[in-house]
Amino acid sequence: MFHRNTLYGKLALVFSASLIVIGLLYLGLASQLTEHYLRVTEQQFNRDLAYNLVQDQHLVSGDTINQNALKKTFQRYMTINPSIEIYLLDADGTILAYSADPGVVKRNRVDLTPIQQFLAGETFVLGDDPRSHEQRKSFSVTPLPSATQPEGYLYVVLRGEMYDSIEQLYRDSWLLRLSAWLLGVSLLCGLLAGLWGFALLTRRLRQLTRTLDSFRRSGFREHATYRGRGLQGDEIDQLGATFDQMANHIQNLLQELSTRDELRRELVSHVSHDLRTPLTCLHGYLETLKLKCDRLTPQQQQLYLDAALGHSRRLGRLVSELFELAKLDAGAVKPQIEPFAPAELLHDVAQKF
Repeated sequence: MFHRNTLYGKLALVFSASLIVIGLLYLGLASQLTEHYLRVTEQQFNRDLAYNLVQDQHLVSGDTINQNALKKTFQRYMTINPSIEIYLLDADGTILAYSADPGVVKRNRVDLTPIQQFLAGETFVLGDDPRSHEQRKSFSVTPLPSATQPEGYLYVVLRGEMYDSIEQLYRDSWLLRLSAWLLGVSLLCGLLAGLWGFALLTRRLRQLTRTLDSFRRSGFREHATYRGRGLQGDEIDQLGATFDQMANHIQNLLQELSTRDELRRELVSHVSHDLRTPLTCLHGYLETLKLKCDRLTPQQQQLYLDAALGHSRRLGRLVSELFELAKLDAGAVKPQIEPFAPAELLHDVAQKF
């Protein structure tokens, strides 16, 4: 049943390829949407993290920044929660302080546009990652020493470099395998369901194909009627009903041709007999004249010649009638109906006997 040259095989191949493509697209899209959802949720959940750090650790004393408290905060919170990265920025976004090994921080300055959007109440915005030239990450920020007189910003990256490395490790191992396994199982179930559905849909088509093949192998003489709902059904039922009509028509034509062929053979046999009689008589009279020419009187010779001429005329009429019959059978001559007198026809027939 499953062969690439069959309709079922082609449907199965197209359906399988479509499922694989859709599955891969779904996997990529789901991964992107999940990543976006986690970033939005994380930023909303930690939106006030930078502000709370300033308040809890007393990083601002009056209108000045407590540098000692800031340094302790860097060391303490990045040890307690290594997934975050804390930076001190000036009013232009230049990085003034951070807690990291030399060479880890790639940027000297952070773009202030996302920071201003965040402070303006944007729901989700990504800011520059100081440890990368290209990446942008979710963050929390608060102005220092106050929102009315900002001299800098406490900039907290929520998903730092260590978080990314651990996430990538588990994503490449456990999460990726689990997602691939679930996707494979889902695609397999969908594929089996689709193949089963295609098998049901093409079952009647295979039945019709077997009926057609049986009709062909019988020399178009034995026809098994297709069992369907006729012209009131779907396209396959309509095709089956049309085939039944066509098969019946072909069988009638073959029967008619067989009958005509039998009648033609009988006609040829009768015509051959009718032609043989005057031809034999004509041959006999001419042969008699040749053999007994010197022994026959002129009256006898004239009698033989008249008889031979009569058979010759009869033979000519038979040949003309045969040609006319051939033209009528070929449809080259259209018959014309004319009135006639039956009494004259009977009289002419009686005169021949």
